[in-house]
Amino acid sequence: MGERRWMGMQLRGLIFYRARPVLLSGRNCSEEPNVRSRRWVFKEVDPPGHHEGIRDVGLMEVDIVQPTSATTFDPLAFEQLRRWVDECTQKHELCKTATSGKNSIFGFEQTVRLVDVGLDDSSPVRLVEGFRVDQVRYNTLSYQWTADTSKTSLRKHNRAAYCHAIPTEAWPKVYKDVVIVCRALGVRYVWIDSLCIVQDDLEDWKVQSSMMQDVYSHGHLNLANVLGKHADGLEVSRYPTATSPCILSRTLEDGSTEHWGCMEDGSWREHIQDAPLYTRGWCYQERFLSARTVQFGQQLYWECREQFASESVPFGKAFYNIKHPDLITTFAKGKKSAGETMSPAEIWETIVKIYTTTQLTQQSDKLVALRGVFNRFWERFEVEAEARKQESSQQVQHQHNIDWCIAGLWKRDLIRQLLWRRHTYHLDSIPKPERWPEEEEDAQQNSFYARATEVLKLYPSWSWAACPSYHGFGICFTTQPTDKVEDMIVIEHIKPLNHNPQVFDSSVLILRGLLYSGITAIDLSHVFAEWRTKSESSGTVKHHARLIRRSAWWIYFDRPLNLLTPLRPESVGVLMVRLVGLGEVRQTRYMHGLLVEKLVRTGMGEDMMDGLPTYRRMGFFLLRSKRGLIPGVEWPERFRTVEEAEAAAREVRERRGTWPLLRLV
Repeated sequence: MGERRWMGMQLRGLIFYRARPVLLSGRNCSEEPNVRSRRWVFKEVDPPGHHEGIRDVGLMEVDIVQPTSATTFDPLAFEQLRRWVDECTQKHELCKTATSGKNSIFGFEQTVRLVDVGLDDSSPVRLVEGFRVDQVRYNTLSYQWTADTSKTSLRKHNRAAYCHAIPTEAWPKVYKDVVIVCRALGVRYVWIDSLCIVQDDLEDWKVQSSMMQDVYSHGHLNLANVLGKHADGLEVSRYPTATSPCILSRTLEDGSTEHWGCMEDGSWREHIQDAPLYTRGWCYQERFLSARTVQFGQQLYWECREQFASESVPFGKAFYNIKHPDLITTFAKGKKSAGETMSPAEIWETIVKIYTTTQLTQQSDKLVALRGVFNRFWERFEVEAEARKQESSQQVQHQHNIDWCIAGLWKRDLIRQLLWRRHTYHLDSIPKPERWPEEEEDAQQNSFYARATEVLKLYPSWSWAACPSYHGFGICFTTQPTDKVEDMIVIEHIKPLNHNPQVFDSSVLILRGLLYSGITAIDLSHVFAEWRTKSESSGTVKHHARLIRRSAWWIYFDRPLNLLTPLRPESVGVLMVRLVGLGEVRQTRYMHGLLVEKLVRTGMGEDMMDGLPTYRRMGFFLLRSKRGLIPGVEWPERFRTVEEAEAAAREVRERRGTWPLLRLV
């Protein structure tokens, strides 16, 4: 380690701890210097490295294990996995509640298929049907499909044969590894999507995919191949020295030995949070719903609702600043802190923000792949709210009414959630992410526009699901506690375009609102010029000084400007949605709105032939001003009294009721 002052250097990404070796039997290794230990105690000192002349007061002590095997299927790794499972199932109340079977969107009226792997190598592998998820112990699998996955999947022609025996010789390695893990843990059954859903039967797929909440929520243990396509199975070959925390030792002048432990700061982010598996949309839901998951990467990582740990930090008492992705449970557990400051709407927005950074092969899966989370949210908040209004909670359990969620937005706070905007930051966790704008080949550019057209046909333009690429999600809603917020629209009717109340994805909004026709206060030529090359535009208002004085505006576009079918400037406007800042304290006020395009009604179907003007969302709009923001209304820069502010709010509400009806598709 060189001279003692070396410890005072700042080393990027590395953290040093005082280390004490411990025998597996618990004896201090300094008493037996010839015995090499796998286990250490890392003790943080303050300040780390500057330890001369100070008391070695530990801020935390953490048991560290140095894995010595070259594979994640080492017997010691499986032994640790069994300890995690036992502790979680026996002692973790949140995790036991999650799999207790108290809640189910279907009330356990439907059954699932499982793969029976037996308990030893002599057992046949076969498909079994008719299980209720609350009556059998089974594992689940999270993995990324490859070209070989469909070769052995369940289909109509082999379903009967698979119920007798499934040929495993041609199985992908990940399936074979699942059998090994299940048998090692003494769990006889496992749910694997390609083997438990008939892949060439659309009706079966609809039924089984709608049950994802029950399947993953009540699974015993979820096995996650976090390396995705970079590993062909759960067993991962590794270099133990690269996986283990590093131990640095030296002999001091008095003959004693000093040990320091070195760990990479935040390595779990790279190995878990940014793992290839969790860039996939379907896998986000699987991780969210599972009560407990073991991640098979360079080492085993354990994750449940009460603990995050790894082979090298088996007790998870420190280092890992990570929470289970089920934010509903996380905030319910911490009601005295975060749970009180985040409303259900904010929790939902956080869920969607994370989910929209993932990828899907089929854009038609964008809302289907989140349906289990929809159901979980409905269970936690909608059923709970209705239960307070009903004499019998049992009656509520069987309503099966999930129309609280409309195209991925929460119905109770729909106006607020219309104000989403696309984030344009670079997503390092996604290989070759969609970056816009950027120079692209003609074929790629045409493919982008094709996808933009596809999602607009699948989802309403006002839903975040209608964005053509993976964008992130943010609600532009800047307030202070003293702010008064007034909605500028009234949603009169939500009209589903399909007639299946269980889906409710494609809907139009009939609302009462007002547009800044043609964005009268903004230079449209400037907007369209920037739209050709940028994902956002901004500027200051130079005209209509009496209407919006000392103002600035921003527009965040939902999709690139299609140069093949350009917009007509006269068809573009801004729909005012929400006014923020009517309190007597704040000087600056904000108008949140949507950049919209007026559509021609020709060929739009019977549902559109009621004479209402029809608009499609094109982006998010924000206007900042110190004066009035409504045409024909002029307010002082600051209201002198509460009564003045309340009078302004009443004026908004009165005018809002007189504005015309329009349709947003």
